[in-house]
Amino acid sequence: MHVGDLDASSTPAPKGKWNATVTITIHDAAENGVANATVNGLWSNGATGSDSCVTNAGGQCSITKNNLKNNVANVTFTVDNVTHASNTYQSAV
Repeated sequence: MHVGDLDASSTPAPKGKWNATVTITIHDAAENGVANATVNGLWSNGATGSDSCVTNAGGQCSITKNNLKNNVANVTFTVDNVTHASNTYQSAV
């Protein structure tokens, strides 16, 4: 399995802050979505910490970093591992 897509979005938050959301899609070798895969990753470039989510039936999950300061123009989320009961993560596909 591999990361098939990363989509980013942002929404306003109270007191002039904002929230960053990344939606991750995990595919198998045949490009089908992989359900119940746990995605782990790290925030950087204006945000810190690690986060994880578990994919739905379509192979997607979302992670949100809340209340980012308005002087932070953008943030980065990097997937560092994906685990699943019957698939192996291939980071370089």
